[in-house]
Amino acid sequence: MRKLLLLMLAVVSLVATSCESKDQNSEPVKFEITSSDTVDIGAEGGVVVVTYTLGGGDYSLVDVATDNEAMITALNTEEQGIICAMVAANDEYEARTAQIRISFNGKTKYVAIHQEGNADAPHNEVVNVAANQLVGNYYGDNLREGVGHYWIILTKDGFVDGAAVAGGEYFRLDLMAPMPEDMDNIRIPDGEYTYDLSLSFEEYTIVDIGNTDYSWVDENMEGWALALEDAKLTVSGNHFELIAVVDEKEYHVSFDGDYSLTPSIISDCVSSLTGDAVIDVSNCTASVNSYGDYWECGYNNWCIEFVCNAGMKYGTYLVIDFLNNSTTDFTGTYEASGFSAEDETKPDFRSNVFVPGFRVADDADLLLGSLYMVYKDGLCVSQAPLYGGTVTITSNNDGTHTIVINATDDAEPAHKITLNWTGKLQ
Repeated sequence: MRKLLLLMLAVVSLVATSCESKDQNSEPVKFEITSSDTVDIGAEGGVVVVTYTLGGGDYSLVDVATDNEAMITALNTEEQGIICAMVAANDEYEARTAQIRISFNGKTKYVAIHQEGNADAPHNEVVNVAANQLVGNYYGDNLREGVGHYWIILTKDGFVDGAAVAGGEYFRLDLMAPMPEDMDNIRIPDGEYTYDLSLSFEEYTIVDIGNTDYSWVDENMEGWALALEDAKLTVSGNHFELIAVVDEKEYHVSFDGDYSLTPSIISDCVSSLTGDAVIDVSNCTASVNSYGDYWECGYNNWCIEFVCNAGMKYGTYLVIDFLNNSTTDFTGTYEASGFSAEDETKPDFRSNVFVPGFRVADDADLLLGSLYMVYKDGLCVSQAPLYGGTVTITSNNDGTHTIVINATDDAEPAHKITLNWTGKLQ
């Protein structure tokens, strides 16, 4: 019995050895792409033929797919070793690419198809700008707790001694990113920033809160701006690449070089005055306008503006924002409205008051109400809200009016802001 068992084991061993030897000597299936693995095709589209061989393998086990079904609309594999790919016409100006994936027996091969763009399709003009200046500010986490707020300007020769120049072009961006690692050397964190119209204030986004735009200064030193339609910014160290779409143009802006950002952590008060101010409007034109129930508070809204004759951002700018019950008569004495007891961020609207200057959001550039500002070469060098006090407007019955301001700003202690002007309101 023992001899019979040993004999059976020997036979099993022999069979196993024989099978193993046969597998080792068998030829593996040779899976190859026999046509080119890269194909170029025109915008009109058509059929691309891809050929491959399995060297005797089972063609029914081949799996074929594409990663771009909008471009490759059909894959015909009825004939062994042949794939007919139907490429749709490209209606876009930009070129596009798709891959055909061919898989067999655990192995995968790829064929790339590159299709030209349609030269007749509508498209934005591409403008390349090699910026050589980058300036900006860091505002802390004023827009979202724990997320840094950076504001930068990219320009090519747009500033001389810190001032804007005629013909200057500027790309201004509000960026949300991680907080700085070193407050003594603030840098824009590396990464890709995308345009966020929803104002989520997530990290690595570009947001528009009134300061993200393409702006320029004309030959008369007048400043203009257009909001960006789309934008993408890539930052890697001191290298910046911006793609900005505006006014049917696609700007490709690059910057390489050192830069510095100014910390600008916004204080609780809007005013930057360091002493009392007597407003100088000697080089200004004054106008008055009625805006109806602009504040949706049941009272008529009037605004008197003093704008520098050289341009709004090149001297004194003063706006008095006030309310009354008349759509024809704006004269009278108006006291500061103060702010609502229910919501301290909103003025206490009522008749015969002026609306104090206030910050709409926690950002120095988003201001409404009655404001006194001084600009130099396009940049604000001093600002203050008319926060307390009175404004008196008197008709002189000769086509002129007298405006007397006895106001204070929002600093502690407060600074006086005064004006005694007589002239014509446009």
